[in-house]
Amino acid sequence: MEIPIGCIAVAVGVITGASGVGGIILIPVLMVLGGMETHQAMATTLFSFFFLGIAATWSYQRHGSIDWNVTIPVLAGSFISGFAGAAAGACLPARFLDLLLAAIIICSSLYALLPTGKTTLAHRLPRRGSTLLLTGIGLFTGFVCGMTGAGGGVVSVPLMLVTGYGVLPAIACSQVLQSVVSLSGSVSNLANGFVDFSVAWWLTLCQLLGVLGGVRLAHRLPLDKLKRGVTWLCLAIGLFIAARSLL
Repeated sequence: MEIPIGCIAVAVGVITGASGVGGIILIPVLMVLGGMETHQAMATTLFSFFFLGIAATWSYQRHGSIDWNVTIPVLAGSFISGFAGAAAGACLPARFLDLLLAAIIICSSLYALLPTGKTTLAHRLPRRGSTLLLTGIGLFTGFVCGMTGAGGGVVSVPLMLVTGYGVLPAIACSQVLQSVVSLSGSVSNLANGFVDFSVAWWLTLCQLLGVLGGVRLAHRLPLDKLKRGVTWLCLAIGLFIAARSLL
């Protein structure tokens, strides 16, 4: 099953590079095609995001798309909470983790699809308030993604869009975030022996083959179409996770 999984991983790399989300698709793929247990699939996928995030961060930085004033508070929050989330996830039923993640993604995506005015929460807050908001997004994202093996973007991108941040800064932030979440969450996963290194190395390589092409795509698409496409993709992923868990 290595070839079908590898092909899907390349496609996931393109999607992740272009939208900041999509890596979570690999979890059910590893479970269905690879025969992995849920916790092992989540941990192996999360581990692969570290190297994927480094490559995507380098490429987005070359394009000048990373707003570090926005990104650093999110990273700080996620690094603090990622380990705790992974430790909690090891003790919780897999079905509960899937449904929790699906609910967060679906609610965030639906809210982001609602028409909004020009004045948004992020723009109304003073600078200190915006920093606290971003740190809170990081704390929440790190904990949830540490629990579920998601790369970060599938939670942080819709939350940042909801709170009024631009689509390209949100996607760029998520690329850096996935490395931090992976590093923090994988410490606990490695201690529990959940990471399958025989799969992780080639899964990472396949995603890397696609991610740089995805980054180029993100910088060529109109921002309004990119935002709507990312939001609908998040919604579809959330519904898929929910349906798979319930059925």
